[in-house]
Amino acid sequence: MGATTTAVRPDQPQRIALVLAYLLMALWAAYLLLAPTTGFDWIESWHNEQRAAQVVLLSLTALVVAMLTIAGPDTLRARLQLPSWWWALIALGSASALLSAFRFAALAEVGLVVLLSLLVVLTAALATVQPHQAAKFARYVALLIVGAHALAVMVRYAASLEMGKGVDLSVFMLGYANPRFASALHALLMPFVAAVAIDRNEHTVLRCAAFVALCLVWTMNVGLGTRGIWFATIAGAVLALPILGIRATTRMAAAIAIAAVVGVALFTLITAYPAASGAASSVALPTQRSPTLTSRDVLWSLAWDATMSNPVLGLGPMQFAALQSYVGAHPHNWPLQLSSEWGLPALVLVLMAMVTMTARKRRGIRHGATMNPEALLAVCIALVYGLVDGNLVMPVSQTASALVLGLAVGTFESAPPGRVCRRNAVATVLMVLASAAAVIAYATVSIDDQERSTAAFRSQFPGEWLVPRFWEQGLLWPETPPAAPR
Repeated sequence: MGATTTAVRPDQPQRIALVLAYLLMALWAAYLLLAPTTGFDWIESWHNEQRAAQVVLLSLTALVVAMLTIAGPDTLRARLQLPSWWWALIALGSASALLSAFRFAALAEVGLVVLLSLLVVLTAALATVQPHQAAKFARYVALLIVGAHALAVMVRYAASLEMGKGVDLSVFMLGYANPRFASALHALLMPFVAAVAIDRNEHTVLRCAAFVALCLVWTMNVGLGTRGIWFATIAGAVLALPILGIRATTRMAAAIAIAAVVGVALFTLITAYPAASGAASSVALPTQRSPTLTSRDVLWSLAWDATMSNPVLGLGPMQFAALQSYVGAHPHNWPLQLSSEWGLPALVLVLMAMVTMTARKRRGIRHGATMNPEALLAVCIALVYGLVDGNLVMPVSQTASALVLGLAVGTFESAPPGRVCRRNAVATVLMVLASAAAVIAYATVSIDDQERSTAAFRSQFPGEWLVPRFWEQGLLWPETPPAAPR
């Protein structure tokens, strides 16, 4: 008798690809939890470690998207197709990169945008398959992260009291060298935690835990002293009103606002207790700090001048970091970053896509599309936050923004998927592989230059903070730019 063979079912590759995709989403959730808390014990610099880990996971995302594009279910393959406006945007960015002074860095930035776009599209496609489960998973992950941050701060506060010290910034800041980075992540997570707190279908204990965590995250952010989170939360809720409607927006906004009041009261209480024992605290309420733009006016002016000097293609992706300003390696404003580095046509493309997508989501809500208001509110908050800070540039908040945008797109999607375009699929796979190769190559070469470039920065700008972009020292130095490997 001949040897028997086990036939492989036609749908088996599709199931394997889907399992890998869901495992990848779990890895991204673990990244958001661990990167700003315990870290990975890999690289000494928090920022550099977070970026390096992000590059690894983005590369895995590229492989999973390539697999799904080739062997995934047709409905998923159709949703993974990238729209024509996106291809036009990448074409503009690539042309700008090839004409820039630091081509390797510019092409790596284009590759990073491509990989983050794939993360958005993959998250949206998976969320469309199981929107309710995706929404719940996002809520619980957000609550877990916020709870972990709150617990860590409580432990640090207790240790500070035990040592007879006052409360300083180190009590509230986890995993970052800059307090704004923590606030950028918290701003995205708060709508999801608020959604748990106000959901009557959740267990009472879980709802109470979510509200306590929401109050504590505001306490942390008062201690961090960042003002952008207040501006972004208020303005983001206003921006979400015409999209989500009054009822959905105000329920979440009310929970966040009440938690903010409690958070301020808690902060006042925990700083007053050490003071009564004679220990001075070095943190204060935002109203007690002098209001300034923290040199953002300088960065915005530089970005505006660059836009006016190069209106069509800009300086080139990541080329703002070549301006040698110790104030910042990016403009702290995403429209100005796009216009100054990619050009005004690229900015117009993105704005038109945002308007079109917003109109589609409003129509979907009217026609009963699956509701996940916290995701859309978080997207609005992220966009507003990005007008005054670098939340869309720093690795952890950048990743969280991409995941939240994908979740918002996927769980509000009401239109059926189109047909699979073979040319689009082939182009996507080629673009995926090329982008992953560019980002990995740049990360590998440029991380080795961090020690030299950091020393050069400290020599030229003694006493100043490092200005991060791709890496912790984010400026591009013309003396010895990293060369692309042959």
